[in-house]
Amino acid sequence: MDIILFPIKWVISWIMYGIHAVLTAIGMSSGSGAAWVLSIVGLTVVIRILIIPLFNKQIRAMRMGQEIQPEVQKLQKKYKGRTDAVSKQRQQEELMALYRERGTSPFASCMPLLIQMPIFFALFHLLYAVRPISTGDMPAIGAVNKTVAEEIANSTLFGAPLSSSLGTAAEYNLPTNVRIVAVILIFLMMATLFFSQKMIMTKNLPESAQDPDNPAYKMQKMMLYGMPLIYIFSGFAFQVGVLIYWLTSNFWNIGQQYWLITYNPTPGSPAWKKRQEKIRAKRIAAGLPPEEEPEEPVQPRVQPLGKERSKKAKKKHAGKAPAPASTPLPPEEVRGPDGLTDAERAQKRYERRMAERQRANEKKKARQAKANRNKKNRNF
Repeated sequence: MDIILFPIKWVISWIMYGIHAVLTAIGMSSGSGAAWVLSIVGLTVVIRILIIPLFNKQIRAMRMGQEIQPEVQKLQKKYKGRTDAVSKQRQQEELMALYRERGTSPFASCMPLLIQMPIFFALFHLLYAVRPISTGDMPAIGAVNKTVAEEIANSTLFGAPLSSSLGTAAEYNLPTNVRIVAVILIFLMMATLFFSQKMIMTKNLPESAQDPDNPAYKMQKMMLYGMPLIYIFSGFAFQVGVLIYWLTSNFWNIGQQYWLITYNPTPGSPAWKKRQEKIRAKRIAAGLPPEEEPEEPVQPRVQPLGKERSKKAKKKHAGKAPAPASTPLPPEEVRGPDGLTDAERAQKRYERRMAERQRANEKKKARQAKANRNKKNRNF
């Protein structure tokens, strides 16, 4: 594990060291102190900024998964009660084919979490190695040499060293401080995770996805109550520095989800309806119609007649008697050698162009679908 995580630990050490150098340059005290605590907070912010593209991909995957839920439920009804291996295999194959056709994956929404887990464990191992490095029992890891390790080991949050945990509280001078700080951080982690999950379920899920019989909704409900409970057991072993990283990440999630729910909610969700009402109220206040008017269809352009065709048309209709003065004259229709008027000819050209565009769009969609089917899944 250490060999696999060593490159990540090396990068993390230099990011923390760089953030610490910036903090001391703007006036914070060097050496042991609050600058190293804020370095872990800064590390979290840097990591979360770097994975914003993955967050956007996660949102697209979640929305695509919500859109195809009716089709997924049809598949489940189709194979309901079939417990044989062949039926299960066919159901799985049809389900994965449905995801490939839509260009998504059931695991795409887990990508930010999967990316963060190696970083999380690398920070855990790095803080675990701080004390051995400070005593010279372990070689340096990146920027964390003996001097830096001593500074990190002596940096505390309300008396609790960054490398301490509930499990190792008895090894430090102030074990009570370590226990109190760790318990408070674990409680805050549970509360922030529950709040962020609850915000998604109550505000950013469409009504179609809130069916109690929907397996995805059931899974989200289990995670709402189950994930915070995991912190009780995992928090016992994690150091104070790791708990700070995790808590900062939870606060980042809340802010990110608040922005998403406010400005880019899922269509059909309560947040989306609320946003539509605000947009409608703004349009009314500005003196505009409550709803945007649909664009008018483009009318085909009538081609003007050339000189030769105008002469032919005049000769053709020269011998015709004019209509009675009491009745309005109908518009003169000039037909060419093909038997069509200019308006009919323009309409045919317009229809031909639209048909060509439609065929081109269908070919493009077919190529895209084929590329999605053949593309190697990189979400793992």
